[in-house]
This record gives sequence, structure tokens and C-alpha cells, in this order.
Amino acid sequence: MARTTTVICLLGLGICVGLGAANKPTAKPPQGQATVTHVADFGAVPNDGKDDTKAVNAAIAACKGSQTRMLHFSGGTFDLSHITFPPTISVVIPNGTVLNVTDGAIARFDGPFSAGLHQVFSGRGRTQFGAGAVGEVYPQWWGASPASSDSSPAINKAINSSPSLPGVNVRLSGTFNCQTTIHVNRHRVKLIGDGMYATQITFNPSSPMALFEFSHPDNSVIVQCAIRDIGLLAAGDYKDRKRVQKTGIRIVDADIIEVRNVAIHNWGGNHSIGLQVQGRQLVFVENVTILADLPILIDKNPAIEWISIDHSTFRNTYLLPMDPNGPSVKIASGVALHNVVFDGTNAWVGGKYGLYWNDTETRGVSVNLSVKNVRMENGTAHGGAMIHIAHNYNLMNLVLENIYGCGGGVGGIHLRKCTSATLQNIFYAPVRGNAPAGYVPTALDIDESSSNIALINAFWNGGLVKTGKLIKTFGTNSNPAKYDNRLIEVYDRPNNGQGEGLVLYGTKTWCHSGKLEDGASLSLPVGAVPKTKVATVTVSASDGKDINQSAQFLVGGQGRTIKVAGTDGTSTVDMAGKLCLVPGKRVSVLNRLGGPVDVVITVFWH
Repeated sequence: MARTTTVICLLGLGICVGLGAANKPTAKPPQGQATVTHVADFGAVPNDGKDDTKAVNAAIAACKGSQTRMLHFSGGTFDLSHITFPPTISVVIPNGTVLNVTDGAIARFDGPFSAGLHQVFSGRGRTQFGAGAVGEVYPQWWGASPASSDSSPAINKAINSSPSLPGVNVRLSGTFNCQTTIHVNRHRVKLIGDGMYATQITFNPSSPMALFEFSHPDNSVIVQCAIRDIGLLAAGDYKDRKRVQKTGIRIVDADIIEVRNVAIHNWGGNHSIGLQVQGRQLVFVENVTILADLPILIDKNPAIEWISIDHSTFRNTYLLPMDPNGPSVKIASGVALHNVVFDGTNAWVGGKYGLYWNDTETRGVSVNLSVKNVRMENGTAHGGAMIHIAHNYNLMNLVLENIYGCGGGVGGIHLRKCTSATLQNIFYAPVRGNAPAGYVPTALDIDESSSNIALINAFWNGGLVKTGKLIKTFGTNSNPAKYDNRLIEVYDRPNNGQGEGLVLYGTKTWCHSGKLEDGASLSLPVGAVPKTKVATVTVSASDGKDINQSAQFLVGGQGRTIKVAGTDGTSTVDMAGKLCLVPGKRVSVLNRLGGPVDVVITVFWH
């Protein structure tokens, strides 16, 4: 898909939005004067600027004894101070009626409350809903509308309208303009739109800030919140790189939070961020489309150093970095990461990197990062990588699976300080694009800072393969070899010490090849200490000229060695001029041949 076409389609969100106000609560009162109690009948006069609380309380008292117990306000503005509408009556607010709550006062509704998508409340006082009043609240009740230049204050009032309840559902229906932050500052807030292409919020801040921020005011953990079925659109021209820096959704020290079915579009200017996660755990991101300078940033938790993100899942992501030299996903330096999964279907289009983590600060081990089902394409920068991970301390148990890359010059996999990494079904097919003459991408770049790296069906259709000082402890490639298809390969540090190696039907194996200096010895994994029952050892040595010796030995109980067959220059005792297999607690190969030799040693044992 061409990048230009993608951008045009995504920006079409701004003109393809419906108000979607079906199935909303009705504000139409029942017909007939005998079934409804009208506040005007008890002295409440709209638009006179006088306090109507006494008259409304009289109407409430009368309504309690009526047949339907339904309280109705006529059109106009009614001024209220402290007042509570009890759970025994229903309140209906028609379009054109506004309840002005005076400064410092609280108007509380404990019974069923009904109003349409129009303004209901005004004033500097607060409105509160108790249990049974509403199933969800609408920002329009506090004045949010497409005509408002900043609906954020109204949305914030909706979020804080039910402080005595365990949680609140805020229905964002229609289109909104916002210039300031919508702050989810309490537990169990669910922000629900009518769909990522039906509910749209256009954000145009005058200074750097987030549109949505989930954070607790006392810097404690905020729990069990959600935002879903919403489209976010940044104001301004797509090509304007000088627009105000902005963040679409910022999550700070949260426990159990959902971001689902969210589109973030045109989110550019001064390194703007689509989704920023700053802790803590059980963050679930699913079905997101993000066109931003940096689509996803996993950042440090400002509240606690040792848990930045844990037990979290990112699923079905369509990420389009607007920064051609940036990544789709960035993990910040210093992030304490544990148990994070990218899964589902992940299309990462453009940018220099797919996932980028260059860590220079972490002081402990990170564990269990899994990245699956990624296709990265249409990158125009050169020298990056589909996956670039360089940990400061150690990342353990990394899984990269079913990753395909065909970007214009972007590299493949780059790993540093990773232990126990599995790369499975990796397909790298570089496209030159506008690469400079002589440029050769790097398909795989690993070195001895990492260990226990296993490759299964890793296909490098071009580019360099760099393994540093790592040794291939086991592997088999397919033919023709020029395609660099690693069916199975395992890399480890050269001095890590081999264990059992490959076990075939219960028989343990060990092998070694390399230089053995004159007088040097090499310990084998058999002998009295390992409690070897029986072993077969073959040793071959050559200096490439005159020294050529080889033998087969048996190792029995207590590390005893017996020469089965071999050349005259081999022995089971330490002798000058010999290649020796010396018995002991650990059997060792000793070079007494008078010069350095290359050796090949194989051990089969039980």
C-alpha cells in the first residue's frame, strides 16, 4: 500500500463521521398533566436569576406522593443551590431546560434521570449521580457540542459526576473539539464512543499536552479503566512538522486498563506520540490504528522504578510512524519490562525501525518479551531494523515469531544482551528503494553479549549476517545455501561451557573444534565427578603439516580411559610427543605433540 494513499484514507476520518445518537435516553415527558409533577406549579420561575431550590424541594415532596413520581422541568434556566433528588422519584429534563448549580453547591440525583443529547447543567457547582440514576453519562449534559471550541471541561465534569459510585461509564457520542486535557483521575472510568469512525475528537492544543491522561491525583495506582470505540484527529496540516507536540492517550501507573478500537490520525508535529504507556501492569491494547510521529511509546513509570510494564498485551496494531527515521514502537531506556506480548495481526508501515529499544539505564533483568505476526514495509530510511533491542543489563526469554520485512533498506534483527532468544519463521527480503550506492542492509546482527539464541526457519533473502564471536553450537541449513535459510541454528558464547548437547535416544553428545596450544589441556564433560557410566571419545589433531594424530577411546567407570584404536602418537597417559586422553575426576585432552594443533573432539556418553 502506498504511503500517500494510506495517509489520504486515514485523514478521511475527519469527514466521515456521523452523530450516531440512536438508542439514547429520551427527554420527552409522559403526556397528561395528572401524571407529571411540574416544578413551575410550586413557584419555580425560570430565567429570573433567583434561587429556585425551595420551590423545587416543594415539588419533590409533592412528587413523592404522586402516582408516577415523575418530576418535570419546563424550558429555561433554573438556579439551584444544595439539593438532592431522592431515589423514589424520576427526573426528566427536556431540551431547552438548564439547571444552573451555584458555586460550592451540589445537585445530586439518586433516582432515575433522563435527558437527551443537549446541555442540562451549568454553573460552578457540581452535579452528582447516585446508584440507579443513570447507566451512563453524556458530556453534552455539561455543554459539550460540535460548536464548542473546547469540550474537555464538559467531559471532565462527566468523568467526575459519580464520586460515590465504584465507577462511571461516559458515553462519547458524536463529534467534539478539544484544546485541553481530558483527565481520568479516578478508578473504574470507561470512556465509550460509538465507533472509531463514528465518534471523533479533534485536538488542537496551544501548548504540549495529552488529550487523554489516565493518572491518579495522589500519584497512586489508577485501576480498571478503559477507552474504546473512538477516533482521535489532530488539527492542522499533515505535512506541518512544527505543530504543537501532543500525546493522544497517556497512561500513568495503571493497573488493568483497556485501549480498544481506537484510531489516532494525523498526530504529527515535534515528535508527537499516539499512545504513551508509563506503567504499570495488565495494559490491554487491541485493534488500534495510529498515524503519529511515534505511534506507541512504552515509557518509564514515574511512580516506581522496578515495574514499568508487566503482564500486558498489544494485539492487532496498524502503526504508521510519520517520522521517517522513527520506530512504530519505542521502548524507552530504563523501562523495567516483564511479560509483554505483541500478537494478533500487526502491520507496521514506514519508519526506520519496527520495534526499537536502546536501553542504557536499566539496572536489572527484563523478562518475557514476545513479538509475533508483524509485517514491516515501506520504510524509506536506511540502516535501521525490523527489531532493534540493545539492553543495558539483560533481556531474558525473547520470542520473535512470524515476522516479515521488505522495507526499503531497513535491516532485519539486531540484538544485544539477550539471553535465551528464539527467532522463528523470520522472513527478511530487503528492497533497495533509494538506498545509496554500495549500501548493503544487515539481515541479522547478534554478538557475544547475547547467548542461547535459537533460529528456526529464519530466511535472509539478502543482506549481511553478523554473529560476532558467537559460535554455532548446533545447526543445519537448507540448499541452495545462498538463500541463507536457517532451518535450525543455535548460537552461544564461546566460553559458556557445553552441557549435554544433542541427546539422541538417550545418548548424550558433546563436540568441540578449535586450536589447542602445545602443553594445553581441554576438560571433557565425562569422568568420575559427572558419574559417567560409559563414553566413547574420538580425538583428531593436526597442525596442517607434519603432525596428524587421531584415536578412539573408551571412558569407563571412575574416569578410566582405554585406547580402542588410533595412530601411534596417541596415548591414555601423559607422555611427551603424544596426544593424550588423561583419566581423572574429569577426563581431559592433553596436547604433548610439540606444537599447536587444530583439534576435533566428539563425545558420546551415558
